[in-house]
Amino acid sequence: MKFLTFSSLFLAIHLSPAASFTPGAPKGHTHPKPHSNTHSNPTIPSLSLLMTESNKSKFKIVKHPTSDCQAVVLEANVAQDGVNLYIGIDSSSYGHVSRPGNGGIRLLHYASPRDAIEDAVRLAKGMTRKHDMFRTGFSGAKVVVKADHPDLSAVERKQLMEDVAEALHAFEGGLYTGCDLNTGDGDMDHLVEATGEKFVLAGRNSRVDTNVATASSVIGSVLGVVEAMEGTRDLSSLTFTVQGCGKVGSTVAKELVRLGAKKVQTCDLFAAAAEIQGCDRIDDWASTPCDFLVPCANSLAITEEVATNFPEGIRYCVGATNSPFANDKAKEIFDKRGIMHIPESISSAGAILADSVEWYDIDLYQTVEPSLLYGWIRNISAAKASDLADHAEQKPHKVDSRLRNVVPSREGVPVGSDFPDWIDDNTIHTDTVIVGGGLAGTATAFSLSQKGVTSVLLEKGSSLAPPTASSNGDSRMYRKMYSSEFFSKMQAKALDRWEELEKLTGEKLLQENGLLFYGEDTGETVEGSVEGARQVMEKLNLPHRYYATGDEIADAYPVLEGCRGKPYSGVCEDTAGHIRASKACNAMAKAAGGNCQVKLNSKIIALDANRDDGKVVAITENGETIKANNAVISCGPWTNAVLNAANLPELNLDIWQVQWAHYEVDSDVAASIPQAFHFRKENDIDGGLYYVFPSSATESIQNGGKSYVKVGVDFPTGGPLKNMESFNYKGSQKVLELIDEWVKEHLPAVGKRFDSYCHPYTMTTDSYFVMDKVAENVAVFSGGSGRAFKFGPLLGDCMASLLTGDDAPVDLTNFSAKRPEIVGQTKISQSTTANSARSSCEQQEVIA
Repeated sequence: MKFLTFSSLFLAIHLSPAASFTPGAPKGHTHPKPHSNTHSNPTIPSLSLLMTESNKSKFKIVKHPTSDCQAVVLEANVAQDGVNLYIGIDSSSYGHVSRPGNGGIRLLHYASPRDAIEDAVRLAKGMTRKHDMFRTGFSGAKVVVKADHPDLSAVERKQLMEDVAEALHAFEGGLYTGCDLNTGDGDMDHLVEATGEKFVLAGRNSRVDTNVATASSVIGSVLGVVEAMEGTRDLSSLTFTVQGCGKVGSTVAKELVRLGAKKVQTCDLFAAAAEIQGCDRIDDWASTPCDFLVPCANSLAITEEVATNFPEGIRYCVGATNSPFANDKAKEIFDKRGIMHIPESISSAGAILADSVEWYDIDLYQTVEPSLLYGWIRNISAAKASDLADHAEQKPHKVDSRLRNVVPSREGVPVGSDFPDWIDDNTIHTDTVIVGGGLAGTATAFSLSQKGVTSVLLEKGSSLAPPTASSNGDSRMYRKMYSSEFFSKMQAKALDRWEELEKLTGEKLLQENGLLFYGEDTGETVEGSVEGARQVMEKLNLPHRYYATGDEIADAYPVLEGCRGKPYSGVCEDTAGHIRASKACNAMAKAAGGNCQVKLNSKIIALDANRDDGKVVAITENGETIKANNAVISCGPWTNAVLNAANLPELNLDIWQVQWAHYEVDSDVAASIPQAFHFRKENDIDGGLYYVFPSSATESIQNGGKSYVKVGVDFPTGGPLKNMESFNYKGSQKVLELIDEWVKEHLPAVGKRFDSYCHPYTMTTDSYFVMDKVAENVAVFSGGSGRAFKFGPLLGDCMASLLTGDDAPVDLTNFSAKRPEIVGQTKISQSTTANSARSSCEQQEVIA
């Protein structure tokens, strides 16, 4: 093939003096000085200064720059048939080594060379808009590979990457590339080898995922535009449609769910790809109503027809797709309909922002916790989107004309150089970082606060005690009626602390309504037994009533007429009752006051407790860093996941899927239904343990003035789990039918089931919690075993004592993380002890 002269091209691409700033030169790359010119065109030297004579012969010009479009497309030589290799460069911003071109490698089957060349132009110019929007230090470029055959597997990838490498070398530092459509890590492996680890920005030897980086800029732009338009980042009133569920789209959809969107609809050409937990798959994105369209698929999908006929109610369009609109007219239709669109130069810039960091400081890029980089990308994308909406006066038709107001000068250092300072600015210093905002986490924060100790509490849900966790709901039992003297006495101590909390907050958290244990002689269970409870109540001289037969129970509680004639016994504690669970968690966080900073939607990604400085560093999915003296892990069924992230031994814990439901009941009947726990012998999947809460314990259910009781089981659906990956929040229909049958037998006056739930309970094999240090500066609470909530603030006191060295309010020996039932196959350092905080009960049996 004969290649053409370059003289006309050399005069078309601009080169400006380099800035004085020089980024570090990381291993494997020799980086030039970043470009520093403004948007004007200074001297235009010949490009022959930028490329040797021998390298010119490796290309031909297939698209010359014009006054209307200064993009240039070169065709490079390839060593295989059926493939054309094009390199698009936007010459309006190109600065060779001082402002190199940057854009990924796109591999597609194009109908003609002209289509591929036009795509290279469009994409290169789009890349310039992205690079200029954030001043990354790059100019726009794109590598486009046209495959003659629709089956891309016919392309010999290694040879193709060797051809790309030869082209990159010919640019002599003037072009950097990475992944794009239909190219991936395997291709980059070949390319890195062929280039000698030069000119490739693809996250090599780094945990950063550029797909997640792009998703981060989408999410940031979503949050930024919503904040500008509505004054809040709350997504709970918005329905989203994510069009395209590949690596970027699926990440965006999951994150929208995590951030509490009202509804997330997903659509993909491959239906299976749109099956994302928490999302609703739809078949046709263009005809399904939504508030917010998030294009993450093919370019040019929003045609004039789609723009005109898209269902009423849409207010926003922000996504990852490059060139989502088929033409200017389609965009104009959306503008006239009042649909606010943030251009992809902002919303899809995540990967090039990551490139800027990699180019500026590859050592940092290869070692940084990825969530920090994603958080930085989200942050600056949100600020840019919000700024643009404000400049446009919240009017969609003004966005394009005001875009220039948010584009910085090319003068200055690359945006990637800001990243280290951003990490420092987003580091929170505190005494204790608490992971998990349920009972144990909020109780620990409360107790630490009373000792003057500061904390940051991280909760991955959108509220304390979120619906997905163990501490959520209206009601948990409290009682002294245990088969164990230890727990009975511990409850007495805890009730004093509950009373103190109620006085501090002015909140009514405990409701005394009595508790009846009744049923068969089952022997001891996770909840004790009727006979065991009776014996402890008598031994401790605690007030109670005993029923020797089922007839006596039916006489005392007419609503339990089903007990008559049964071989039952029962014991009742009138001073027992229920705790308003979710309300209690919020009350303890409130009582912690200014000493505790609560951060919701803050999933922990990394926890480093093995630092030379003795500190604990936690990093969240949002990119925040918390640096503390100590850490408390109190995240229930996610305990081992966090321990694993901290490189600490896992504990022998089981996760139960525990089900319950609300049932309608007439108000006059509701008043007669006691709080009760029923014991019967196991039978196949029926674990035999059932409970009922009275209507006073279901206050969150508002439905036309009707009354409800809560009925549930205290046995797991299916076998115990070891992690939350396969947890089923829908539960089992068979278990629901067992609950229905129990209600029909024992509470025949109760009506139909209103709803149902399945929550995780973290269990130990001996029913004692884990409340101990697992490292010098890390304490864990887990394995509540369905009985922890009633001890509330007292558990916080125990956890706080582990950190402060104060006397613990109860003997912690039984809660050791080193007991055989917990250690299992793991081994915790013997330098930490279950009694790291010396118990004040060392000389006593338990509690005075």
